[in-house]
Amino acid sequence: MKAPRFGFSITVDRQGPLSLQQQVRQRIIDALSHGVLRPGRRLPSTRLLASQTGLSRNTITLAYDALLAEGHLESRARSGIYVPSKPPAERVTTGRRGLRRVAATGERGAAPQEESGFRVPPNWLQYPHPFIDGCLEPDLLPVDGWREALRLAFSKHDLLRWGTTGGDSDDARFIDELRTKVLPTWGLDAGPDEVLATVSNQQALHLVMASLIERGTPVAFDAGIDGEVQRQALARGATLAPLRWEGSGAKLATSIPRGAVVLAGSRRATPGAGRTRERAAALLQAAAESHATIVECVPGSDLLEPAREAVSLRGLARGEHVVSVGGLAAVTALGTAPGLVHGDARLIARIRALRRHSGAEFPGGMQRAWAYFIGLGHYAGALARANVRLLERRTALRDALNHYLHRFVRIETRPGSSAYWISGGPQWNALHVARAAANIGVLIEPVAAAGETAQLCMGVTSIRTERIRAGVQELARIVRADPQLGSRSLREDSVAPLAGTALQRALAGATLLYNTVYGEPCTITLGSDGTLSGRAGYSNEDRDSGRWWVEGDRWYRQWQHWAYGESLGLITVIEGEQLRWYNADGLFIDTAVIVRRRGARA
Repeated sequence: MKAPRFGFSITVDRQGPLSLQQQVRQRIIDALSHGVLRPGRRLPSTRLLASQTGLSRNTITLAYDALLAEGHLESRARSGIYVPSKPPAERVTTGRRGLRRVAATGERGAAPQEESGFRVPPNWLQYPHPFIDGCLEPDLLPVDGWREALRLAFSKHDLLRWGTTGGDSDDARFIDELRTKVLPTWGLDAGPDEVLATVSNQQALHLVMASLIERGTPVAFDAGIDGEVQRQALARGATLAPLRWEGSGAKLATSIPRGAVVLAGSRRATPGAGRTRERAAALLQAAAESHATIVECVPGSDLLEPAREAVSLRGLARGEHVVSVGGLAAVTALGTAPGLVHGDARLIARIRALRRHSGAEFPGGMQRAWAYFIGLGHYAGALARANVRLLERRTALRDALNHYLHRFVRIETRPGSSAYWISGGPQWNALHVARAAANIGVLIEPVAAAGETAQLCMGVTSIRTERIRAGVQELARIVRADPQLGSRSLREDSVAPLAGTALQRALAGATLLYNTVYGEPCTITLGSDGTLSGRAGYSNEDRDSGRWWVEGDRWYRQWQHWAYGESLGLITVIEGEQLRWYNADGLFIDTAVIVRRRGARA
């Protein structure tokens, strides 16, 4: 084979299970993953690459076409094929299990929060509006990539290998793909004997706990660990105690018992539970001094924000006292995504033996299928496509919540998560709301209380963009009509609404101030000529314009883009500096602070 003249070599095995074009794809994906092919670099033409490798031009063309379709390469008109300036392999997650906050307790051995009492129905996909994070609707499933990976894994060549392979070792090709393409995105570098594959993230955590925790083992947990993980530790007879920090600094306020197991949450900040590099270093030092073992529970892959740094405990300390437990991205799997454990080779060997004795091996055929799925670029391609769709859906959910439930809830999300956490007033019962919503076809998940209020988790992996607005509108009907959830009606208002000329005079030239449901300020100016202008965000980065008018006892407004560009008529009450709006049914909708121009009268 001729020596390559473009910086990396492509060698093929003409007797191997992969076709020649599949092998070319795999070599290019490897070069992209290892940084050999850098963003913005031009690739050789199909004719030149065919000449340099001794392969047919048609083989190279098929390989390029497949990589172009997955977004790994890009074609520039009259210029050629390039590595994209922005890599496609953004990582996507569902936040359903990794983001729950735990109410801090000061009691050693305190029990974690109870289950919410809600279970996802098996026919969730038949509901008109499912907002269950972690359930994947068909558009997200990378079916074509899996058809190719499974076809290769079930070829005669690989089927014969399965039947003659013994022992409890994982598939070497799958482990290599995890080491070179998945773990580096977690900030980890692993040797072949430091990684174990499992059928799920849950199984990985169970095996690690079974190997480290026995009755009486002291377990310390940080704020990134949810109640489900705590319950597993309690079931093994451990004694639990929360880790506390002194203020926002990097000094532990609680000591770690000698020989303890420390359960540490996401390497990225969960709401209210951040991990800085300084805190990570302090935790590692305290664990080393106490001869404790840290179990780092890594969530599934995220929608990463480039500005946010991943702080990995295992990556900072290569010693045997830290083990990372995580899994592949849910949006790439047909069913449950595999889990994996990364730790010291001796611990991995112990967990491997435990896996063998429990009869819980990860079938070699599926491991090889995952190896093909990752190696041929389908994993990164599926993440890139899901990244675009989930960001679009998450924005649609935020806008709908702001439009329909602005005065009833507040929302928060972890950067990169595919879900929003919805908090109502102190009188809210999340399970009550979820059950009432399910009765009208809206599926939402109540989660354990965080602080003083119950929360609902609304995710977008299970619902298409065009169904989100209608689902939130249905949810708003329940909330607005239920006095227990803070609803109020016009009949209860002590101030009479304005109408006609009085309403026109009160609002002409006024400025309205309020906050969005996601906590950002918004200013609306009502021009005397009927024009409408709005600015939202801390830098006024979100702007829109429109018009307003009065008909009878209703004030109408219509934006060009906000509020879906639709006109809306509202009954208006003004009391001092507060403005209250009610809909046509007399149910409370929204409120704002009214700032009148100097000299204007109410």
